[in-house]
Amino acid sequence: MQSYNITELADVCGYPRTTVRDWITLFDEYIPSSEDVNGNVTYGDNSIEIIHFIKKLRDRKLRKDEMVNFLKNNKTPLSSDEIDATLPKYIQKHFEETTNNSPTPRQLTFPYLKVLSDGKVRHVSKINDALADYFQIEGQQRDIFLHSGDSKFKIRARYARRELQVSGLVEQLESNTYCITELGVKVYNHFPHGTSMSVISRYLKEKVNKEELEEDDVNTEIFDENDEDVEDDSTPTEIMDEQFKRINNLLALEILEQVKQLTPKRFEEVVLDLLLAMGYGGSLGSGQTTDYNHDEGVDAVIKEDKLGLDVIYVQAKSWKNAVGRPEIQGFTGSLEGKKARKGVFITTSRFTREATEFIKNIEKKIILIDGELLGRYMLELDVGVSLDKKYIVKKIDSDYFKVEE
Repeated sequence: MQSYNITELADVCGYPRTTVRDWITLFDEYIPSSEDVNGNVTYGDNSIEIIHFIKKLRDRKLRKDEMVNFLKNNKTPLSSDEIDATLPKYIQKHFEETTNNSPTPRQLTFPYLKVLSDGKVRHVSKINDALADYFQIEGQQRDIFLHSGDSKFKIRARYARRELQVSGLVEQLESNTYCITELGVKVYNHFPHGTSMSVISRYLKEKVNKEELEEDDVNTEIFDENDEDVEDDSTPTEIMDEQFKRINNLLALEILEQVKQLTPKRFEEVVLDLLLAMGYGGSLGSGQTTDYNHDEGVDAVIKEDKLGLDVIYVQAKSWKNAVGRPEIQGFTGSLEGKKARKGVFITTSRFTREATEFIKNIEKKIILIDGELLGRYMLELDVGVSLDKKYIVKKIDSDYFKVEE
């Protein structure tokens, strides 16, 4: 059997050397090795199998303590399918071992999809009951989780549902009633044993790239590679920064989902509010929507100065399909008819490549804002959102403690 040092082991496995060194430090007990009389440690083919096993666990976003427990209970490397089949049982067992705690949003997300997988419409209270059954929560703890106001369990279940909603896997039909979407059914059937939202995001992106799914039907940008649980060795500030980004990513997409439910006229009013919040319209905030039935290709007008010598015309389209070059050309024609130089075209969907290329080659200045940017701008400028919580992080004022000599 061939033997390798750490550098050779990393190269054979095809992973960064620093990463493999870290894994060996963290999981040394589970990675087979041998030591010669001079104290040199070497690794063999069975070590390679364990390293690949660890990589599969990392891909599923298990934390270090979870990986240690998983390696302890599965000393023979498992295939990807075997890991996926084992994970739900592991999550359930891990929860039972920490029975005083509520399941985390990450632990709740896929069970939430599983509860709705039969296609039935359920009230949120029934969903929470089913989740409590899934985690085998009984007795006084169940009563606390389900019937004690806005419990941590309910808050985390709500957070998990929001992630599923903004990714297009679950939809709200009426107040507090939800069901799985067609996309949600496809995802559930592909991962019947459960997986993480980051893995689901990669799966959806692959489907979009293969044109098996329409890009407009899928929100995949919310779950980045680093968007699951933060590593245990991160500083508290790093953890707060990452989670702050995660909250804002989620909220921006949730804003967009809310905007998509608006009537066309209300959408135009929201767009006008946003542009005025950006500072267009001058100190007076001068802007108005046009007559909905006789808008002549323009939905709102903003005067940039008191006399209206400089005017911005706005087109707002709450569409599901992408906005193409013909729509932008039509808007350009409307600007020409009004002898205008500047315009803003805003949509809840996206713009085709032909549309974005077209505006680069015309004299008029037209700004395109797609659905993703719309949600982010509304969040940034406090349009349609309000302050929930505020955290102030303080540091030592070193000047205060300086002693003058």
